[in-house]
Amino acid sequence: MSHFGRSGPPDITDTYSLLVLNITFRTTADDLFPLFDKYGKVVDIFIPRDRRTGESRGFAFVRYKYADEAQKAVEKLDGRVVDGREITVQFAKYGPNAERM
Repeated sequence: MSHFGRSGPPDITDTYSLLVLNITFRTTADDLFPLFDKYGKVVDIFIPRDRRTGESRGFAFVRYKYADEAQKAVEKLDGRVVDGREITVQFAKYGPNAERM
């Protein structure tokens, strides 16, 4: 039994998702990858886009393979300034497939 219950598809149960808030609309997964990759194995980075405009919605999900690496990234990157904005990094309560925050 997965400890995630019915919160998402089975493929996310063995990864740890971080929610990254307050990124700029220009910030891409390629910008974020080198920052987060320093602290462990990044599985993927997902930046939700507005369905109508295609614009970034100003936040991202970064998935790690291991909990301790995700934890380290939270400690080191929360409050870091990226592209002129102070980002917030926390464990995501929902995976990339969640509609609402």
